[in-house]
Amino acid sequence: MRKVIIIHKNTIEKEPPTQMVIQHLRDLGVEVTVITLGLNEFWKDRFRKINVNYIELNLGSFVDLEKRSLFVKLKTWYKYRKAVLAHLWNKENTNALIWFVDADSLAPLLFSSLPNKLSYVMHILEMYDHSKFYRYVINKYVKKAKRLIVCEEIRAAIFNVWFQPKKIPLVLPNKPYSLEENSQALNFLKNHQPELYHQIVNLKRKVILYQGLVSPERDLSFILKAVNKLGEEYVPVIMGRDYGMIEKYKKQCPSLIHISFIPSPQHLYITSLANIGILMYDPISLNQIFCAPNKIFEYSGYGIPMIGNNIPGLKIPFEKYNCGRIFDNGNIDELCQNILEINENHEQFSKNAIRLYNSVDNKAFLKSVLEELDYS
Repeated sequence: MRKVIIIHKNTIEKEPPTQMVIQHLRDLGVEVTVITLGLNEFWKDRFRKINVNYIELNLGSFVDLEKRSLFVKLKTWYKYRKAVLAHLWNKENTNALIWFVDADSLAPLLFSSLPNKLSYVMHILEMYDHSKFYRYVINKYVKKAKRLIVCEEIRAAIFNVWFQPKKIPLVLPNKPYSLEENSQALNFLKNHQPELYHQIVNLKRKVILYQGLVSPERDLSFILKAVNKLGEEYVPVIMGRDYGMIEKYKKQCPSLIHISFIPSPQHLYITSLANIGILMYDPISLNQIFCAPNKIFEYSGYGIPMIGNNIPGLKIPFEKYNCGRIFDNGNIDELCQNILEINENHEQFSKNAIRLYNSVDNKAFLKSVLEELDYS
């Protein structure tokens, strides 16, 4: 049986792209072992059910620290390095394909003899245009990688110039492995979010949903003002960790409902009930401008039209499939018009969104990668 070891310096519930790769590989008959900082009970149970081996390093709390001292970081890196190398040097793993998720999974292994002795793939989810160190890490390992994989086409072109891998990087979009059954969504809502359940079921309001961090760096005020301006037909919902902004937002828009972080994939129960999905990324880096959010596929998989700010990572797929509209940051009137246009033509926008979702087949992609690397 083929064997792939996924090295993941994060916690699984926070990274849908890694969840997707693991589950598709199992469907393809691959023996999968995951080495990760932490697993919640949901993913431990799912891994047991689909026979995924896992090694949990019990370092998951490191991910949640808002401020990491140099001592804590070095201590975590040392533990991670020691555990990962001990496993990879095991004779049973000699012929395995190693799948590194992001430069962060490789960085603590610097100056080991890893590149000379193992077959590995680099699956890079970030651009690192603001980090010389992580670009150094990628550049150090990319020449001996069997393949470099990124999550968006323009990123692939940029990485090809920056790092000059042996072959042009492959593109594996951040489409979830599957969507949670939306027939269970209202029941989940009734048990966990009764206020939103009341708004949808009893008051029959349409959900305008934003998913993501709630921080001062990303001002959502104008979005809430736009939804507020449109009246009681709509209810604005923000789903994500609050970093000090929700109280301010509720003063601006009293009808706002805030839902804190829900581990993936259960958050999809909320997603599935949206009428329109809002996406917003600050144009402050290449990583943001050429974003490749899994949220595009989460929304489109449920046939939810989208509205986003004017950056290529959103504008290109929205215009290609006519499944959403673009607004200029801060333009309340334009955003209101976008919402009303989508509401009036919701059925067609919804069909187009599903077309976007169905345009990607990640299982077939991973099968072709395995065959190319002779792991078929």
